[in-house]
Amino acid sequence: MCKPPVTIRGITLIELMIALAILAVTLSLAAPAFGSLMEKTHVRNARSELSVALGTARIAAVSRTAHVVVCPSRDQHACSDGIEWQAGWIVFVDENRDRERQTDETVLSVGQARPAGTAIISSVGRPRAAYRPDGSATGSNLTLTFCERDGRVEASTLVINNAGRVRSGSASPAQAAACADAAAG
Repeated sequence: MCKPPVTIRGITLIELMIALAILAVTLSLAAPAFGSLMEKTHVRNARSELSVALGTARIAAVSRTAHVVVCPSRDQHACSDGIEWQAGWIVFVDENRDRERQTDETVLSVGQARPAGTAIISSVGRPRAAYRPDGSATGSNLTLTFCERDGRVEASTLVINNAGRVRSGSASPAQAAACADAAAG
């Protein structure tokens, strides 16, 4: 018995070129949205990690009956001057209560640098959070504002009150603008 010939179907070069053109157009439309989604995810992660670091500092202050500081740090060894936190931060036991890390003071936690386009800024005049042995925070409320490069509308905040508690909220237009400027720079 003879088998009928098998026909092999494939795609033509023209069909392949049309499919690739459609794919290229679709990807070019999706890429900006994907980039924005990634920046927002980076900001949410930074906010979550810094919130955990603040909680760690407060718990450490109470459990060790010590002064504990959270501050921005570019090298993850010493506190940085200024209000920008996106380069990273450290949590350390402040044995001499000067709010500056000395080489013999214990580092409890380190936050790594954030990707470009992500910004975290603190209140002017309040660049770090210092916790007392009872878990309260010294000074006035500290506000940390989080945003991405174009995120003035979606900027958010963490506020540490004098009792040492952290709460979240939406940034004011002025806070959002200052944060967006830091993210763009």
